[in-house]
Amino acid sequence: MKITIENLTKKFGDSTAVDNLSVTLESGKLIALLGPSGCGKSTILNMLSGILPVTSGKIFFDERDVTGLSPDKRNIGLVFQNYALYPHMTVLENICFPLEIKKMPKKQRIERAKELAELVRISEYLQRKPGELSGGQQQRVAIARALAKEPELLLLDEPLSNLDAKLRVETREEIRRIQRASNVTTVFVTHDQEEASSISDDVILMKKGVLQQQGTARELYDQPVNFFAADFLGAPPINKLYGFVENGQFRFEQSELRYALPLRRQIKDGTPAILAVRAESVVVPAEENRLPATVVERYSINKDELSILKIAGQELRGFISGDYPLTIGGEIEISLKDRGVFLFDRETGERLA
Repeated sequence: MKITIENLTKKFGDSTAVDNLSVTLESGKLIALLGPSGCGKSTILNMLSGILPVTSGKIFFDERDVTGLSPDKRNIGLVFQNYALYPHMTVLENICFPLEIKKMPKKQRIERAKELAELVRISEYLQRKPGELSGGQQQRVAIARALAKEPELLLLDEPLSNLDAKLRVETREEIRRIQRASNVTTVFVTHDQEEASSISDDVILMKKGVLQQQGTARELYDQPVNFFAADFLGAPPINKLYGFVENGQFRFEQSELRYALPLRRQIKDGTPAILAVRAESVVVPAEENRLPATVVERYSINKDELSILKIAGQELRGFISGDYPLTIGGEIEISLKDRGVFLFDRETGERLA
């Protein structure tokens, strides 16, 4: 089922939680709603579910206007952050519950529940209570229960936030597998850019209730439309070098050192700018357009060697092969790849190059 959101706004008194949002969520895809706390992600989810009324705008499920419909008339499945399982019921009874409400015959609902238990890989736990399960297992039960009534839209609100790091990785892969197997359009709320990048087909990046960018995680990473998008995605965070635009080049702050890159339009001299560089875009040994740097420190991060350099008094982190000899305090020259290097207006965040 395709979801179309048109000029959606939600206000709480004088505060605007979601501001004039227009996006399309393609059928059968897993879409991540991504952004920092307070950006409007859960508010959007709750308006999609019908739990929250909209202030203005429209929501369409395929061609059907559901803006004013209650949750029970939208055919959605909802998985909350705390899973909201019934503690006195077994796993089987929890999964069966939505089907019992729909008055499905007992034999059929048990068969359906067992199918879903197989899908989410919890068949061996059907007679256990939620309190006897791990967090990841409880989450799978919650997803199975949400899928039981065959929803056209599955909504997951920060479903991994209560799990430890290792279990989060395993469980997000399970969510991807379950979503593909069920082919239900799924919206996944998260503040974790790694989670969003790893399993989503599409990412909707929000900031203070305003859409920043929509696209695949790779598109947002490689072609951010503004500084916020570039800074929010990536680990380690993108390097930020401060300076000004002069004669169509970037000049480092408090330095005469310059770096040339193709500007998208003519920029007024003296415009405060940020040269943003991905750590993997640092090239050593240097090629063209060289920049002098001082080696400050070097770290091993799993298979990677992360070096901290200083250029014109500003720090830059770059992945440099451990085979290349570096001396702390030593002078080297670096160059930058075309990919992963951007220029932004320091005041507006607009991408300049």
